[in-house]
Amino acid sequence: MAEFKLGVVTKFFYGLGAVAYGVKDNGFTTFLMIYYNQVLGLSPFYTGLAILIALAVDAFSDPFVGHLSDNWRSRLGRRHPFMYAAIIPILLSYFYLWNPPTELSASELFVFLTLIAVAVRLFITFYEIPNAAMLAELSRGYDDRTALMSLRNTMGWLGGVVMAIFAYVFFLVPTDTIETGVLNAQGYQSFGMLAAIVMVATMLISALGTHKLIPLLPQPTENEGGSKPTFRRNLKVVFANPSFRALFIASLFSMMAFGVIITLQIYFATFLFGLDNNQIAFFPLFMILAALIALWLTPRLARGYEKRSVVRFLALGCLVITNIALILKLLDWLPENGDPLLLPILLIHILVSTGFLVALQTVFGSMTADLVEDTERATGHRIEGLYFAAISFSKKIVSGLGIFASGIFLSTANTGGQPLTLSTMIDVSFVYIPFVMLLYLLTYVFCGRYVLTRRMHDENLSTLKM
Repeated sequence: MAEFKLGVVTKFFYGLGAVAYGVKDNGFTTFLMIYYNQVLGLSPFYTGLAILIALAVDAFSDPFVGHLSDNWRSRLGRRHPFMYAAIIPILLSYFYLWNPPTELSASELFVFLTLIAVAVRLFITFYEIPNAAMLAELSRGYDDRTALMSLRNTMGWLGGVVMAIFAYVFFLVPTDTIETGVLNAQGYQSFGMLAAIVMVATMLISALGTHKLIPLLPQPTENEGGSKPTFRRNLKVVFANPSFRALFIASLFSMMAFGVIITLQIYFATFLFGLDNNQIAFFPLFMILAALIALWLTPRLARGYEKRSVVRFLALGCLVITNIALILKLLDWLPENGDPLLLPILLIHILVSTGFLVALQTVFGSMTADLVEDTERATGHRIEGLYFAAISFSKKIVSGLGIFASGIFLSTANTGGQPLTLSTMIDVSFVYIPFVMLLYLLTYVFCGRYVLTRRMHDENLSTLKM
C-alpha cells in the first residue's frame, strides 16, 4: 500500500458514498411497508415477505460481490469499476419501486414488489460493498478507523433522514381527499423520483471524488504459482476468525432489532401516539441531530478503550433505551395523546435512542476493518471486500427478517382489513417490546466474544510494516 495522507475533502467524498445506501435503506425500512400495505392494499404479510425475499437474495449476493471486488484487476482498480457500473441501474430501479404499474391484482403486486426490490438491492450492492471496503484501505489506525467510519455512517444516516424530512414536509401531506399524509400515494411516487436522483448524484460525486486514489490503493494478491485465491477458500478464512464469528452473530441480532424498530416507528407514531403528519416530520430532524452528535461523540467515546467494551456498552444502552417510550405508554405514565408535552418527550427519546443506534453501527464497522490486517498477517491476502460483504450479509438478511417480523406483528392485530387503531398497536407492543430487548441482550452477549484488542491490532500493523 502506498503511503498517503487522507485530506478532509477526500474523507468527505468517501463518506458521501454512504448517502445512497442510507436513502435506500430509509425508504425500505420507513416507508415501503406502509406504502404497499396501507396505500396500495397489499397485505402486511405479503409485503413483508416480498421485502424479505429481496433482502435474502441481496444478502447472499454480497459475499460474491465482495470477493469479486477484492480480486478485480483493471486500470480503475478494484473498487471503482463496480461503483461506476451501478449508477444508472439504481436510478431506474429505485424510481419504479415507488411507481408500480397501475391496476395490478394483489398477486401481481406481490410479484412486482419482489422483483423490483430484488433489483434495487442487487444494484446498490455493487456500489455499497466496494465503497464500504475502502474504509480498511483508507485508514489503518485503531482509533482513526472509528472516526472515518463514524463520518461514513453519519453521512448515510443523514441521507436517509433528510429524504424522510422531504417526504413528510413536501410529499406525504394531506389533501382534500386524503386526511392522513402518510397515505398519500402521489407523495410516495414523487418521493421515489427525488430519492433516485439524490442517490445517483451522491454515488457519482463520491466515486469521482475518490478516483484520484486508485493508484495508491492495494491491488489484488495471488497465491504462490500465480493462482488467485478462491471464493470458497477466502470465505473459510473469514469465518475461521473467532472475532469475526462473534461480530457476525452480534450483527445478526442487532440488525434484526433495527429492522423491527425502524419499520414500526411510523406505525407507533401514527396509530399509538396519535401524531399527525407535521408532528411526525420532527422525528427525522431529531434523527439528524442524533447522527451529528454520534459523529462527534463516538470516536471520543472509543478513544483509549477496547472496541469490544464500547460496543457492549452501546448494545446495553439500546436494550434499555429503545423501548422506554412504549413501556411508559403501556403503563399510562406518558401524557395523553394530544397533550402538548407528548411530542417533546417522544423527540427526546428519538434523539437518545437514535444516537445509540448510530454509534453501535459505527463501532461494528470499525471492528470489521480491524480484522482485515489480522487476516492479512496470517494469510498474506487483503480481503476487506469479503469481510464487509459478510457483515453486510448479516445486516441485510436479518434486517429483512425484522421487517418480515413487523409484518407478522401487524397481521396478528387482526383488524379485518380496517385501519389500525390505538388498541391494536397496544397488542403489537406486547410482542414487540420483549422481542427487541431479547435481540439486544444477545447482541451484548456475543460482542463479548470478540477477542481482537488494540495491542493485537498494533502488532498486526507492525508486522505488516504499515
